[in-house]
Order: sequence, then C-alpha cells, then structure tokens
Amino acid sequence: MVIWKLLTDEAAIEIWDEALLRLDDYTPFQSYAWGEYRRALGWEPCRWAAFNEGGEIVAMMAGQLRRYPLGFGLIWSEGGPVGDLSVCDDSLQQAVRQTTGVKRLYVRFRCDRARRIEDVLRLNSQGWSRTWFNLTTNFSMSLDLNREEDRVLAACDRNWRRNLRRANESSVSVRQWINPGAEEVLAVYASMQNVKGLEEQQSLEEIEQLLKHFKQQLVLYRCDDESGELVSLLGWVVLGKRAWAVLWATSEAGRKLQASHAIFWALVQHCLKLNVESCDLAGIDPIQNHGVYRFKRDTGALPLEYLGEWDWASRPWMRWLGNWAIARRSGIKQVEAALKKSRPAKVPSTTHVSAVDPAAPPVRAEFVGAPLHAAAGKL
Repeated sequence: MVIWKLLTDEAAIEIWDEALLRLDDYTPFQSYAWGEYRRALGWEPCRWAAFNEGGEIVAMMAGQLRRYPLGFGLIWSEGGPVGDLSVCDDSLQQAVRQTTGVKRLYVRFRCDRARRIEDVLRLNSQGWSRTWFNLTTNFSMSLDLNREEDRVLAACDRNWRRNLRRANESSVSVRQWINPGAEEVLAVYASMQNVKGLEEQQSLEEIEQLLKHFKQQLVLYRCDDESGELVSLLGWVVLGKRAWAVLWATSEAGRKLQASHAIFWALVQHCLKLNVESCDLAGIDPIQNHGVYRFKRDTGALPLEYLGEWDWASRPWMRWLGNWAIARRSGIKQVEAALKKSRPAKVPSTTHVSAVDPAAPPVRAEFVGAPLHAAAGKL
C-alpha cells in the first residue's frame, strides 16, 4: 500500500532532491530550488511524496499553490508527477485536497516524461483528464550527449558544422558567464519584446530569482563580438546526468557571426566534460517557428513529445472554469501582441539582442530561445 504525504519544508530540504534524482523521469521543474523560486514570486510550494510499505519514495509531485477567496485554490505542477504513475490515482488527489485544506480545488500538471499510450490510458483511468487548452507546448527536442565529442559533432548537419567553422574563424569570443547580471540578461528579452510586440517574457524579479535559486545548477555562457558587446547567451540547467536549455538568445550582429553555433558547441563541450548524457533543448514549433526548429534539428537532436498537461478538480464544473480562464487569458494576450505589432517598435539603444519563446510566432533572429518559465509554463 502506498501513502501520499505532504512534506514539511524542513523535511523537503533534507531529502527532496536526493529522492528526486533516484527516479528515472526527474526534472529541474520538480526540484526543491524550483519550488523556492516560485515561492519568491508569490506561490506556496507544496511537495507530496508517495511512500511504499518499506518507507521508500516511489513517486513525487511538487506543486505551486495559489489560494483565492471563498475557498478556491489552484495548484500548478510543472514537470510532474515523477516516478510510478500507477500510484498517482485518487489517493494523490485526495491527499492534495486534504493537506491543503482547500475546498474548491483545481489541479493541473504537465508531465515531462515521453508520451506513451500506457501512461495516457492509466491517467485517464485514474480520474485525470487531458486539458482542453494548454499553457505550454508538449513538443521538444532531445540531444544525445552520451557519446564521444567527435560523434556528437558528426551527427550535426553538414551546413550546421560549416557555420560552426565560420564562427570559429570570426572575431567572436565565448566564455562561461560566472556572475551574470540580471539587468543585462533582462535587456535581451526587453529588446525582443519591443521589436516583436510580444508580451513580457521575463521580469527583472524573475531573472534575479532564477539566478539566485539555480546558481549551482545553471551553466551559462556568453558570446561577445570583437568590441566586447554581448551578441549571444546560452544557459542550461544541469541536474544529475541531464541538462535543460533555459536561456538562449542571439542578436542580429551575432547571427551574422554565427555566434549561436559557437556558443552552443562551447556549452556542449562543457557538458561532455561533466558527463551529461542528454539535453532537452526546450519547446519547438516547426510550423510557426521553423527557423528555431531547424537549428535544433540540425544539431542532431531528435523530436520528443511529452505526456503533457492533465487536470483534475474537486468539482467537475471547476475543470470547465479553469480551462475557460486559461483559454480567455491566451486570447487576450494574442490580441495584445497583435496590437503591439501594429505600432512602430522602439528598441533600447543599450542593446541589440533579440530572443523569443520557441512557442511564440516566428521572428527574424536565426536562433532564439525560451526562458525557464516558458519551458515550464507561466501563470
């Protein structure tokens, strides 16, 4: 028999990440650090673990709780549950409801394990339902790093390798960015938003908290031109033997210098030395953002479909309300983006860097990437 328990903050800080890394489908969005990052942004982190009769943890779900008036509550779990999905039945749902004390509860998660029909059928039988409107994309690319460096390079498209040679012959310099400044990182996204009329991708507070709580896990590189100006940045979160692309942007000047190729390969070499076995290159949209998809595909990465977003509510009508609210929010932001695009763009003179969420409409930059919350969802 399996029992779900809500761990206290004191217990979680001691055992959570260690137990998480023992499960095959672990992800940084289920880590202790991610919960603390969300706490700094106004969420209440909740960490449930399923213990078997031997006292071992066989499944886990970290969720972020928002409480509302009249006994309403929302839980959003990014990357989970992880572990044995067969125990993620009504016992998990009831444990979530009882331990939070929320009477009217809507629960939504995005499971980042590869989609298998067995898992789909299991979740359906356990009372979970596929969401009608998704917060994030269910598609990504996975790069195999569990091989020698020359084999990783040989798997890249010929044109991609040629562009890498051009980058190495140019005047760019690539180095690990040990102490990044939040304002300089923010300038990358602010420029993109102004040029492309997109909604805010990252606030200064979000970037500051990401850099603070993922300081040990984030491997960040920067690429400068011959004058020392930032033209590209790339950051991967490394957890265990895997990595996840979370920050990625290249300027127009960097595009001409093939900076995205140079910085990508530098980070690959870094992770190979750490014995990282794979990297999730974040979301893809081959139709709306073919350029980003093509760059990732040409690195030798393979398409990946997540098990994706599912939900449950303490009352059936709350599922309708939750999905309706998310769909309405998405529609409003699409209209806002269209209105911004109709106005002349104002680009800050302090930077020329552009970036974009891979799930967003295509932009001119050759390679651009997703912030951490875009990969994981932003509410």
